[in-house]
Amino acid sequence: MTRGEQLCEVIDDLVHILRTGEHDTAWSSYRSVGDAITELEHLKERIRQGDPEAEKRLRELFLPTGALEEIAVSSGWAGTWVELTKRVDPQ
Repeated sequence: MTRGEQLCEVIDDLVHILRTGEHDTAWSSYRSVGDAITELEHLKERIRQGDPEAEKRLRELFLPTGALEEIAVSSGWAGTWVELTKRVDPQ
């Protein structure tokens, strides 16, 4: 599996979480969960096309205190978030 495919799987898992239940976006830069999903799906397409800037943007979204982490923490799934971050930047 290529790195791009791995990142697309992470996006799929994250979008699935975001589509399930209620999520708090108040501390994030997104106005709504829908906005986050739209950006993630757009990044996924660009990553599939091999766009390194899309991979960079995805990694930025996964930084500590980034918009997506804020949603995860305030919505009660911080543990799942940590596991997703490991898949984006495995150390």
